[in-house]
Formats: sequence, C-alpha cells, structure tokens
Amino acid sequence: MKKADKLRRRRPFETAAFRFGLTLIPRLSRRAILGLAWLGGTLGFLFDSRGRRIGRANLNLAFGNTKTVAEKRTILRTAYLTMTRTFLDVIWFGTCPEQRLTKYVELDDSMQRLFCNKNQVCITAHFGNWEVVGQIMALHGFPFHSIAMPVKNPDVDRMLIARREVTGQKIIPRDGALRKLLGVLRAGGKTAFLVDQNTEENEGGIWADYFGLPVPVTPAPAALAAKTGSEIFIGFCAPLRGGHYRVYVTETIQPPETSSEETTQDLTQQILSAIEREVSKHPEHWLWMYKRWKKRYRTGNPERYPFYADRIRAEFRTE
Repeated sequence: MKKADKLRRRRPFETAAFRFGLTLIPRLSRRAILGLAWLGGTLGFLFDSRGRRIGRANLNLAFGNTKTVAEKRTILRTAYLTMTRTFLDVIWFGTCPEQRLTKYVELDDSMQRLFCNKNQVCITAHFGNWEVVGQIMALHGFPFHSIAMPVKNPDVDRMLIARREVTGQKIIPRDGALRKLLGVLRAGGKTAFLVDQNTEENEGGIWADYFGLPVPVTPAPAALAAKTGSEIFIGFCAPLRGGHYRVYVTETIQPPETSSEETTQDLTQQILSAIEREVSKHPEHWLWMYKRWKKRYRTGNPERYPFYADRIRAEFRTE
C-alpha cells in the first residue's frame, strides 16, 4: 500500500482521536495535565527509539564531551516531557484561556517592550511551550501574525488552528504569507516566527551557523525587519514548577538602515546565534528529536554531522 493511501486511511481515526482529546483534555485539572504529560513523555522517551537516536546525535553534536552521557539522557527525557505538555496545553489553555493563562503564565518585565502599538518582529524556537507566547500576547491585545506548518490531516489542522487563535492570535497560510506579513508590519502590527527548523534553498532558505555547523533557515524575519524598520525581539517561554510558565525576552536586535542580501544574512545569523545561546543555557527545554542538521555542506567536517544527515549540499558562504 502506498504511503499516501495509508495516510488517507488513518485520517478518520486521527480526527476522531483529536476530537476526543478536545472534549476530554480541557476538563482535566492542572495536576492531571501534568501527570498525563509525564506519562506521555516518559512513554515517548522509552519507546521512541528513532527519536532517542536522533536526540543523542544532536546532543553529541552540540555539546560533545562537555556533558556526560547521564546528563544528555536527562536532557533528552525532559525534552520529551516538555513536548508532550506543550501539545496538551494547546488544547487545555484553549478553554477558559483568560483565566488559565493569567493564572499559569508569568510575564517577565522584559516583555513590556512588546506591549505597544509598534511594528515588531518576534522570534522564538521550539523551546519550552512556544505556543503560549502567541496566546498570551493576543490576550493582552497585541496579537501575533505567524505562519504555522500545516498538519497533514486537514481536519485536525483546522481544529488545531482554531485552538491557537482562540485568544486572537492570527495564523497565516503559507501561500502568499510573506506579502501578508509585510502588510501587517507596515500597518504597525507584529509578526512571529519559529526559526529553528529547516527551510530548504528551493523554499527560500539561506545558510547560517548553529552550534558550529551551517543549517538552512528562513531569511523572512530578517528581510521583513530590514524592509520595514522593525525591531527584532528574541523571546522564549520556559516551564516552571507546578505547571506554570515564564515568558521573557533575551535580546533585541535593531534593524539595519538599508535592506540587502548582506544585511539579511547578518541578521539571520544574529537571530540563530541568540537562539543557540539560550538553548545552551537551558538545553532541556529544546526539541532535540528534530533533524536540525539534516543538510550537509562540503565545507563542514563530515565527521561532525549526525548519522541522519543527507548527501553533501552547496558550499556555505559567509561573505
């Protein structure tokens, strides 16, 4: 049976399971959500051998011998718990969002710079609960406009987007997204991007250094900031005890006076370096099971690349 046929046959079951989750999860207490996240994350860590292998390879690439095998195992296990809780919280915070978000999400003083009617580009990563950042900003009257990777099941995708947008956040379809986001910024709005995922060259991606190796990344936030004179804010949402979160800004990058390929390359590198610094401080919050170093360059040391890296790509240039 072809893969497409298998996916098509699975869709009704996936949709039914997600609908059941939409009914059950919002009714659970916060303690029950944390327990369910612990159970799901632990089972994922124990039985997802492929994901564990990818995670170990990524941790070895990023930290080498600076962390022990036991430390890397703890980081990876925590990453599974964090990912599971994030998925559950998209649904859980989608019900009674004002009450729940206000109670469980703490805004650092650094976030005050975003509560203004000014065009801004906001950057985060698959770190902690990245979904909460957009939900809490919209709740305070400053909604983000962002692009989200669609789920393969269109019915689940629609229900998921509805949950993400429940407080006023705007999810933009990929087709024509950059033009729409350019209009948002020129009108004084705010855009948000996840930039720690692969954007291939045929999709407009460029190359920047991440933990010592070049990776493909979207230049869109840097290009939009340069064209519109928008400040770039790097922010994260870290888990705290008791099911709470803390949202904070680590760095602000000023836009260049002119827009060019060089300024876009430079800004993109600054963004990725800022993410690397925070992931280095709190590696247990990042999604290590993702194939971030899937694309390989002939200027890079082939021995440093993880086992899942594909064949050699075009030469990485910084000039």
